[in-house]
Amino acid sequence: MKEQKKWPISHEGVYQEIRFLDDSVVQVEFYVNENTFKERLKLFFIKNQRSSLRVRLFNFSLKVLSCLLYMVRVLLDDPQEERQDWSIGGEGVRSISGEGVLVAFISFFETMLLVYLSYKGNVWEQVLRVPFILEMISAVPFVITVILPSLRNLFIPVFLNCWLAKHALENMINDLHRAIQRTHSAMFNQVLILICTLVCLMFTCICGIQHLERAGNNLTLFDSLYFCVVTFSTVGFGDVTPQIWPSQLLVVIMICVALIVLPIQFEQLAFLWMERQKSGGNYSRYRAQTEKHVVLCVSCLKIDLLMDFLNEFFAHPRLQDYYVVILCPAEMDVQVRRVLHVPLWAQRVIYLQGSALKDQDLMRAKMDDAEACFILSNRFEVDRFAADHQTILRAWAVKDFAPNCPLYVQILKPENKFHVKFADHVVCEEEFKYAMLALNCVCPATSTLITLLIHSSRGQ
Repeated sequence: MKEQKKWPISHEGVYQEIRFLDDSVVQVEFYVNENTFKERLKLFFIKNQRSSLRVRLFNFSLKVLSCLLYMVRVLLDDPQEERQDWSIGGEGVRSISGEGVLVAFISFFETMLLVYLSYKGNVWEQVLRVPFILEMISAVPFVITVILPSLRNLFIPVFLNCWLAKHALENMINDLHRAIQRTHSAMFNQVLILICTLVCLMFTCICGIQHLERAGNNLTLFDSLYFCVVTFSTVGFGDVTPQIWPSQLLVVIMICVALIVLPIQFEQLAFLWMERQKSGGNYSRYRAQTEKHVVLCVSCLKIDLLMDFLNEFFAHPRLQDYYVVILCPAEMDVQVRRVLHVPLWAQRVIYLQGSALKDQDLMRAKMDDAEACFILSNRFEVDRFAADHQTILRAWAVKDFAPNCPLYVQILKPENKFHVKFADHVVCEEEFKYAMLALNCVCPATSTLITLLIHSSRGQ
């Protein structure tokens, strides 16, 4: 006899029957909130990275197009036919083209749709956002004047869409890097924000002064651009100046905004630059493809280890044109920094702060293009087993990331050689030391002879 069970999970769901081998049937209700129309729209406009990228690109194009249409209307307006009142503009809704109205309608509809999809119970959180307020200022009057033609003489600051374009560009860059599964540097993001802020400040000041001065000097866009460049660069020739108080007030406001916003962004950029200088930045991809380099991976870089490696490596005449990229998780100490500033090593040794266990740091060192990788241990380490464990992990990580890169590994304990047998060359310090002591017992002074032979002296 068949037994039927119901497991209620949600009021909004579908039932599916599951039949087992003993012919028993279980009816399960699955929650299908993702299949609602709102969730499908949210998936397309917000959650899905690729479709969200297309939406943001379309939004960015709309904002740029609205700014371009504004500039075209200003350039095509005849100053002789305009009314000399700073609150009225011929480029406003009074003489706006059908393309501008269409762009405003699309932007308004898209904004309201995104607000509806992003609503999480607090409407003020959505309404009081700066992008939403700017969108309402630049788009809602277009919708109103279509219904009420008597209000078409009002001026609409369409040029404020440049700030919305900046906001859309920042979101678009983030979606782009999430969609292609690549991380962009914080320096790139900060430089992009700084450039966009400068452009938006200049564009807002240019268009605002040009419109307000219709009742004064009746400046053109080029004259307004010239005034803004001269003013913000602190040159101040004085040949072009605003004549009426609204434009003068706008200049004061824009200067105050620039004095507040720009120093903050420059400070963040300088902080990121200093942090990047500490970490060493990245090894150039162009240099990695045109020049030969090797990577030295260490857990803690001491001056004795560094000098021994550099002197022995560059002693060979064939290695004079090689670059040495040091990958170390610790920050460079004073002695190492002083040595790397010496002209002999400054142009051939590059220090990168990072870990060989991270693919991102191996990418920075261009490990896949390296001629060889040297993984060295600190011979004065107290816990030699722990040092070998770190060396083994680094060797595995490098071999997994760049399997074709020749690997040279230094191991301290003989019993750990088995774990790095995949390396091209493995040198065990204790094994070599014990072998030297044994040879010295058979033939005295053998260790001294071999030590002198394997160390370079004056480049020989």
